[in-house]
Amino acid sequence: MGLAEAAVVKLSLIFSSPLLKPPKFLHLHPKSHIPHRGHSATARYVSADKDKKEKPKKSEAAALKRRTRSERDFDKEQFQQYHGSSSHLPVMLGEVMEVFSPISLHSFIDCTLGAGGHSSAIIQAHPELQVYIGLDVDPLAHEKAQARINSLVQGDFCTLTSDFKAYTLLKNFRNIKSVVREVNEKLLSTGVNGILMDLGVSSMQVDNAERGFSVLCNGPLDMRMDPRASLRAEDILNSWPDAEVGRILRDYGEESNWRSIQNKIVSARLTGGLHSTSQLVDLIRSTTPKTRGGRQGWIKTATRVFQALRIAVNDELASLEESLHGCFDYLAPGGRLVVVSFHSLEDRIVKQTFIDLINSTTIKGDVGEEDDSLTKEAWIRQIVRGRNGTILTKRPITPSEEEEKLNPRCRSAKLRVIQKDR
Repeated sequence: MGLAEAAVVKLSLIFSSPLLKPPKFLHLHPKSHIPHRGHSATARYVSADKDKKEKPKKSEAAALKRRTRSERDFDKEQFQQYHGSSSHLPVMLGEVMEVFSPISLHSFIDCTLGAGGHSSAIIQAHPELQVYIGLDVDPLAHEKAQARINSLVQGDFCTLTSDFKAYTLLKNFRNIKSVVREVNEKLLSTGVNGILMDLGVSSMQVDNAERGFSVLCNGPLDMRMDPRASLRAEDILNSWPDAEVGRILRDYGEESNWRSIQNKIVSARLTGGLHSTSQLVDLIRSTTPKTRGGRQGWIKTATRVFQALRIAVNDELASLEESLHGCFDYLAPGGRLVVVSFHSLEDRIVKQTFIDLINSTTIKGDVGEEDDSLTKEAWIRQIVRGRNGTILTKRPITPSEEEEKLNPRCRSAKLRVIQKDR
């Protein structure tokens, strides 16, 4: 054998050795190992599963990473029972009920009454309830929910205590502190056992063309949650500074084509401005490139633009952050706050505010020990523990496939829960 042939054989033996096989790298989320700048070092992710499980396959892991679906069996009968005669469907009703089920719920606040579906279910499931407060800024929703709850409380099958009191108020949840003082000063010292915030626009509002929330139905450019408020979407489109309109589209709608749409809106002012939802939709259609998915493309763009205007009209994001702090302040020790959000801007605020709330002061020592009482609750998977409380949903829970099929509008819902520990 020649020297060249010997060298080739030697090299092939070396590179076939298992010792020189390339290492297998873990594919981590780019931010999974980097703490948020505002996070306290004392907050630690804790697995609520005691038994170690086998690592899922790559396809299964990818699916888990995309979303954390509810594992609860969807109760269609319960869903239909609390749907009532309204077009508004209570989102993730079973999951909300499950969060509050282990708590002695002597006091409860529903910050977003809607049609009263969640509230009705909670009232019926907790006969120990003594104080109920329901809030909504929409007069129509408030009227419907008030009638429904009064009928429930005065019904023949009511099992509530004789000292039960229900208050349904036409108020914004950002005023929760003044509401609690007004309704029951005792709650200022004892705290509230449960609070629910179901964010977003209800089906009653979307389906009413006169409210201006619908992309597909023509109506005035209104978009006020509270009809008593003065600012409307029409005012923003026709009179606000160009740069501010662009900022709203970019930041609140997360629309990549915001500059072109902004320029079209400003140009429309020269010919009388925009005064109906159909005019705004036509403008968006003319601005959206045909290469962006045809009809679905412009509908998605219009949805983002409508979302941006609605957020600006109602000052939703500032109101949300302020209200989360107020709600947590009024929770009793062991009390829980449940928030259901419907778009990424809301969810980011809820996630970050929860972190800030539980870690507002530094604590020494190990705060990552598992809590046996929490691991007994099947819906809890992983928790984040801090000095002032515990986030019971490290990652948000999303609707089950069965619920999405029955109510497609719920598909973007994300449920997060925080518990006050002291």
